[in-house]
Amino acid sequence: MKKNLLATSALIAAGALFSSAALAEAKPIQLKVGGYYEQWVGAIFQDSDVNTSRYADDVDVQEDGEIHFKGSMTADNGLTFGVNVQLEAATSGDQIDESYLFVRGSFGEIVLGSENGPAYAMHYGTDIDKGYGLEEGDTSFYWFSGGSQNTMHTSRLTDIDNDGQKIRWISPRMSGFQIGLSYTPEGRQDVDGRVPNEAQNVGVFEQIIAGAVNFDQTFDDVRVRVSAGGQFVSDHNGAASGGEDSVWGTALGLRIGAGGFEGTVAWGHQNGVAVSSTIAAKTIDTITAGIAYTDGPMGVSLTGAYGTTDGGTSSRDLSQITVQLGVGYKVGPGVSINGTAVYVNSDDV
Repeated sequence: MKKNLLATSALIAAGALFSSAALAEAKPIQLKVGGYYEQWVGAIFQDSDVNTSRYADDVDVQEDGEIHFKGSMTADNGLTFGVNVQLEAATSGDQIDESYLFVRGSFGEIVLGSENGPAYAMHYGTDIDKGYGLEEGDTSFYWFSGGSQNTMHTSRLTDIDNDGQKIRWISPRMSGFQIGLSYTPEGRQDVDGRVPNEAQNVGVFEQIIAGAVNFDQTFDDVRVRVSAGGQFVSDHNGAASGGEDSVWGTALGLRIGAGGFEGTVAWGHQNGVAVSSTIAAKTIDTITAGIAYTDGPMGVSLTGAYGTTDGGTSSRDLSQITVQLGVGYKVGPGVSINGTAVYVNSDDV
């Protein structure tokens, strides 16, 4: 009984931080509507050495959009409190993409809720495309079915913990350096419900610890950005793939820009995660690289990825090469026309 009373008191105190004393002399938070919306028209042509009936050749129209509800206020003590809720613009299993509270001050930023961890958010990957992103969800629109795998085109650590409910801290930037830490009790994404016992939580990563450091500085008109991050699962709960005993990931990134040019190279390794529901890989390694040029409203990019898996004795070993040529033109503020040509080749090793 005493333990329950203590827990209740802690919850009330946390709620008061955002609802009463800190906001007493300030105006209430007012939400503003923002977001993005895209429509894509594309054609796909693909072939396979086996089971060609699984592979489509057609023209399709796809959308990608989110409506963002954001608001913040600054209290008399100088702290800024805010909220961010992101609603998918189309019916989706991920209907609310991210939703969290934040507080910012001289200590940096603390986030509480469904948001990416620091190893993802602070990573300098190959997301410089002028069409749709090599390391973004847009690639699922026109990716080859069957053998090719979306998890093998990104250096970002997406398969261990994406938007699970977490506590995240990112420091202010000092002399170009910034650090971040997070703790995620359960690796479930977009689930508003408490799992009552361990038996019902089998197959879900638990107690995920993540950290990252990055550097961003300009030297004589040359901007240099470097990142390093990692994730570790304290309890894989029977969900480790490929017979691994531990689940973890690490990523490195380098990006250099000068004038209208920007180049990047990145690497990501994920241990004990599955490539897909049918491919239980032991490890996934991906190297991505790219170069982009922007001149006023016009931009062009060439990006690519090479991914491999180690299936151990229980699954297939795969390799995948991806190359994307992207172009973009900004018609006006917030409006652009983009195009992408992509080549993907997936093989059993």
